[in-house]
Amino acid sequence: MRALLGIDKGTTTTKAVVFDAESGRVLGLARRATQSFRPHPDWHEEDTEATWCGVALAIRGALAEAGLPAADIAAIGVSGHMGGLWALDHDGVAFERAIAWPDGRAGELLQHWRDSGIVEKVYDISGNALIPGMPIVLLAWMQRHRPDLFPGIAHVFCAKDFVNYRLTGEIATDESDLSFFPCDIRKRCVSESVFDLCGLSGKSGLIPKVLPIGAPVGRVTAKAAAETGLSEGTLVASGAGDGVAAAIGAGALLPGQAVTVIGTSFMNNLTVDRPVMEPRGVGFLFLMPDGRWQRLMSNTGGGSVCLDWVIEAFGRKEAALSDGADMFTRIETEARALPPLPGGLLFHPYLNTSGMTAPRHEPAARGSIMGLGLDTTPIALVRSIMEGVALSMVDCYGAIDAPVDEIRITGGGARILLWRDICAAAMNRELVVTEAEETGALGVALLAGHAAGLFSSLEEGAARMVRVMAKVQPDPAMAERYAAAFALFRDIREALAPAWAARAACLERGASRNAS
Repeated sequence: MRALLGIDKGTTTTKAVVFDAESGRVLGLARRATQSFRPHPDWHEEDTEATWCGVALAIRGALAEAGLPAADIAAIGVSGHMGGLWALDHDGVAFERAIAWPDGRAGELLQHWRDSGIVEKVYDISGNALIPGMPIVLLAWMQRHRPDLFPGIAHVFCAKDFVNYRLTGEIATDESDLSFFPCDIRKRCVSESVFDLCGLSGKSGLIPKVLPIGAPVGRVTAKAAAETGLSEGTLVASGAGDGVAAAIGAGALLPGQAVTVIGTSFMNNLTVDRPVMEPRGVGFLFLMPDGRWQRLMSNTGGGSVCLDWVIEAFGRKEAALSDGADMFTRIETEARALPPLPGGLLFHPYLNTSGMTAPRHEPAARGSIMGLGLDTTPIALVRSIMEGVALSMVDCYGAIDAPVDEIRITGGGARILLWRDICAAAMNRELVVTEAEETGALGVALLAGHAAGLFSSLEEGAARMVRVMAKVQPDPAMAERYAAAFALFRDIREALAPAWAARAACLERGASRNAS
């Protein structure tokens, strides 16, 4: 049997998945938690050796569950969270701690760049709205605040590049992760101008060689084979950053094809045939295979994390009475029995400290629930949260200046039938549900299969390996209710913006008084 291994090095969990190369069927899967460290409140670091050990254990677990000899793995692809700062010194030794993308230590520096117009100028080149956890921002922070460490940096890349390095010994990155450095998005290359704007003139050589997405990066070394259980010499493809990998794994390869991922964050990604820069200063623009791009409108403040919050806050009694599966079945059944917008509840899903990231950038934004009353029940809150996330989907796609021909929906939240029904009704269009939940791992497995010559094109590989599980049609009555509610959802968002800013200023004053 010909099999492919996809590795998705996530922020909280690393997954390794063995796929049948002919059908995309999952043969073996293993997960390992990703340990993180927060030595300061806004910091988010990983121990690089511990991370590699977790990857190696996940690979061994997936191979064991698949029950296949390692020699049956034709090729390997790796995905990973984009951004952060994974550095090697001049001897090729990884820095003990890597900085992951949720890190906020460079927030003050980034605010200075906003005030001085640097952020806007970088956006004009890259199509990416800078966030504190981007490599260029963290590199500039290191230059300012860690002069003891900065001169020792010889190479900078991202999480999946580090995994590839440990598998093959090759130092490289790919176009998708380069997008988020960020780069010259039109010319698809490193931008000296971005380095100059960020006070890093002459430092672009810290980025290693940039490979096409999914190109061969090397082969598994003897040392990596001993650590993972893989066969020495197995081909490793460059893979892709997680946003791009998820789109490939959902089969959204052609212009006009979109994929919505209801994960911890809520990502709405559209494949386009040109660099789409509108709305300005918002969202991300990533390089895709075959000369295409991906416009990503991500609500990092709320996907399944919103549902987790309401169940944790109000569902503890139910959790104590039953196991998790039964609890979720009962919650979904009860939420479905309620009418749309129960009691007139409207939820804005901005629970994360990043605030609202699309369709506008409002870092001070926070979640809100309008319409609470004495008759509001926890189940009504559950449904309103699903609806609020779905209305933010309408908000995000409506802001993209490009046609959306098809939307595929995936992620853990898409396994909740009611939630995808609500999304279809809010968008008032058919949604395609793909079978594989681990679309990032599938996407890089597909890239690996193409690199190994198993498919003549990515489209051929997707036709074989991306399996459509269902097509969800919008309920006309629900669609009518949500269409009427969307204008109010948008108006409340606009009206709250000054209040969000005032709240943030109030918190800052309180923190200053406490510090003094």
